[in-house]
Formats: sequence, structure tokens, C-alpha cells
Amino acid sequence: MTSRFSAFILALFGALSLAACQTMPQSGFTRAQTEMLQSQGFVETEQGWQLSMADRMLFATNSSDVQPEMAGRIATMAQGLQSVGLTSARVEGHTDSSGSEEYNARLSEARANAVAVIMQANGFPAAGLAIRGWGESLPIADNATEEGMAQNRRVVVIVTAL
Repeated sequence: MTSRFSAFILALFGALSLAACQTMPQSGFTRAQTEMLQSQGFVETEQGWQLSMADRMLFATNSSDVQPEMAGRIATMAQGLQSVGLTSARVEGHTDSSGSEEYNARLSEARANAVAVIMQANGFPAAGLAIRGWGESLPIADNATEEGMAQNRRVVVIVTAL
């Protein structure tokens, strides 16, 4: 009788473990969280879920002003993250290589702060935001071209599981 009970407990534990794996993806996000992130244009990377190339938030030269259409997108994103219990994110600002390293460091942080302010205005908790300015140190495109420079003037939001 004890061996049957032990076998039953092991089988039950195995079934519960399998069910848990099916509802919680390996990334640490629930299915609902993953679906919401994807619907907002996030893609899974080694660093966490971040906005895809097509959905990146870009800025004009020497500016940290958020364009109105981008502000609406940020508001929707912040509300969507919260709706599935995601209340922690990194907001990282970047610049092209024009200007001094010191100036670009300040500008990239101002860009990240501008995005964070809109997120907070839409209910995202300030305590859940880590803000970082990378300046020109992490380009994603060639700064020798106008198109490349435009791609480098960006803010990226990265969401990781706690």
C-alpha cells in the first residue's frame, strides 16, 4: 500500500510539474504577459523583452522631445504592461556620435527620462523603472550615414522577469 501511495504522489507531482511548465514559459513570463509584450512590438532577446527594430522610439538630432504619436504609443505600452502585472522595466537612451561624449551621455539620459515620465503619467510605478543613458557607446547602425545616425538616436524599453 505504501508503494502505491508513493507511486501516486510521484505521478501527481510529475503531472503538476508538467502543467506548471505549460502555463509558465521558460522566460519567466506568463502566456498573457508574453502575448501582451508581442502585441506591443516587443521581441525576446538575451537581455529580456525589448522593442523590436520596427517599433523603436527614435528622436530628432539634439532633442529629447517625445513626438506626439510616440507619446501615445508609450502610454499604451505602459498601460498594457501594467494590465498583465508587469511593473518593472529598464528605459535606456542612446545617441548618435555627433557631439561630445559628455553631451551625448546627458542627452541619452534625458531621452530615457522623457519616456519614463510618460510611462509614469500613465500609471507605471516610478519605483519599477531603471533609467540609463548610454550616450553614443552602443550604436546599432553606422554613424557615417544619416540613416544610421537616425537609428542610433533611440530609447529602448526592456522588460525582464523578476
